[in-house]
Amino acid sequence: MTNKDVFSNKFNIQPEGDIVCHVTDEYGDIIVADTEEHRILRFEGINEQSKMLKKDVNLPVHHYSKAMLMATAFTSGRTALLLGLGGGALLRALHTLDEQRIMDVVELRAGVLSVAQEWFTLPGSDKISYYIEDAEHYLRREHTHQYDLIFSDLYSAFSMEPRQGTEAFLRLCLEKLSDQGWLVLNYYEVPRAGSALSCALREVFGEVLYCRVPSGNVVIYAARKPHLQTISEFREQAQLLLSRLNIGNEMGDLSKNIVPLYP
Repeated sequence: MTNKDVFSNKFNIQPEGDIVCHVTDEYGDIIVADTEEHRILRFEGINEQSKMLKKDVNLPVHHYSKAMLMATAFTSGRTALLLGLGGGALLRALHTLDEQRIMDVVELRAGVLSVAQEWFTLPGSDKISYYIEDAEHYLRREHTHQYDLIFSDLYSAFSMEPRQGTEAFLRLCLEKLSDQGWLVLNYYEVPRAGSALSCALREVFGEVLYCRVPSGNVVIYAARKPHLQTISEFREQAQLLLSRLNIGNEMGDLSKNIVPLYP
């Protein structure tokens, strides 16, 4: 979910699209709406959890999803853990980039997975496994293997899951990362110098970058070990990678927003 969506509620803006599916579970509403160009997933009100372009379902729409994808350029590894499914935008794009990528998807709400499977064209692949489970509980499992990429996009209807910004959560993710692994967080702001999150990232990870996107969200890239690449090289890798999804020119500007979190 984008930061911009949260603020939109203050102005009583009507949500986009005609509702085509509306179910309720113990956590609240799950709503699917259609416009001429897009299919939209909402949990409550106007906030967009996911948005799919009908003419190219594998092309991510939200900028934060595109920024999260850039992390795939930083490692040659082919295993990924997705914490939070939403409408599957990141999952579809990752599968398009590499159909042999092994992915585990952890989603708290069975209803979200069911709706995503019915309405959001999730890829059919024996390389993808789904788990209906709390993300922290999954990370605490002893029998799960290590991942080259962990994508954490944990949001409720109106806010980010606060555990996502804690040192305890970061350390759980670190334990599940391979030697070449990266944790990718969809966060709501740049961690302030001296803040608990900034200090935790510095303490736990060998290298931390971030990318601010137009919606206001910040995608944080945290590597187990430091890398030899310069920021210019990281940006170039990201731009080349996303050109494979035919958004290379657009992503050129966004990739320039990749900077170190601390000197």
